[in-house]
Amino acid sequence: MRSLAKTYGLVYKTIMINQKNLITKSLLGLFLLCFVVSGYTDASNYEVGDVFQSKKRTSSVILYRLKNDILADIRRDEETGAFDINNPTGGFRQRDSRYLYEVQKGDKIILLKSLEEGQLFLVSLVPKKKAKYLDNPYFYVIPKKFNQLVFVEHLTE
Repeated sequence: MRSLAKTYGLVYKTIMINQKNLITKSLLGLFLLCFVVSGYTDASNYEVGDVFQSKKRTSSVILYRLKNDILADIRRDEETGAFDINNPTGGFRQRDSRYLYEVQKGDKIILLKSLEEGQLFLVSLVPKKKAKYLDNPYFYVIPKKFNQLVFVEHLTE
C-alpha cells in the first residue's frame, strides 16, 4: 500500500512539473512575440527632431554631402532591388570620398527634414571629434541603416 502512495506522489509531482514547464514556455513565447512586434512597429517611425548616436566603433551609416549622389544611389538600387554601398551584385560605384562621411563612435545625427516621402533625411552631424573637413554639418542619409544607431532624444521646437 505504501509503494502505491509513493507512486501516486511521484506521478503528481511529474504532472505538476510538466504543467509548470508548459506555463513557463508559454510565457516565454508570449514575451518574445511582444518583443518582435514592438521591434517592427518602432522600426520606421523616424520623426524630424530625433537624435541618434553611434555606439559602435564602425557603422554602416553613410552620410552624403550631395543630394544628387544619394538620389542616384536610391534610383539605381530600386532598379537592382537592394541598397548596399558596396553593391554585392558586382557593380562598382565610385563616389568621391570628400562627399561621404561614415558615422564614427560617439557621433550624433539630428534629423532636420524628411525628403522624398521619408526615403531620405537631411541631418545635422554633431561629431565627437572636431575636424576641419567637417565645416558644413549638413548631410543626407538613408534611414534604412538607422538600426545600428541608438535613439538618444527627441528635440522639440
